[in-house]
Amino acid sequence: MNSAAMDLKDVLVSAGVGTFAASSGWGIYIGFEPDSPDTVVTLYDTGSFEEPNPAYLLDFPTMQIRIRGAKNDYPGAFSKANAVKEALLGLPAQTINGTRYDGVWMISDVSYIGVEKERPIFTTNWRIAREPATGTYRASL
Repeated sequence: MNSAAMDLKDVLVSAGVGTFAASSGWGIYIGFEPDSPDTVVTLYDTGSFEEPNPAYLLDFPTMQIRIRGAKNDYPGAFSKANAVKEALLGLPAQTINGTRYDGVWMISDVSYIGVEKERPIFTTNWRIAREPATGTYRASL
């Protein structure tokens, strides 16, 4: 089973938000934000607010997405952060890479957190409900 960040990266790529591991344009990365290109969307698995269900195959991971824009391009970075929001918010239930995603909720709206080397940075935070395909002791829903 992939991490939620790995799976939802595919949703962002399909929505045209960016290209996975691109070296120019808007690149989408998992767990590590490279120094280049300037314009990147990075997904981080951040744990959970509640524990996985001990009886059933049901997990509730959380994720942060960080959006870094081109130098001095606050409007462009904000626009890309909203594109991330629109690609994930209200995502219908579906199976992604073998894992059933039942819901994706935004737990904080687009937030400006400052600049890094003149590049504006925004974040969004997410709560996810998903059903792993298999487990050792937990039953399917």
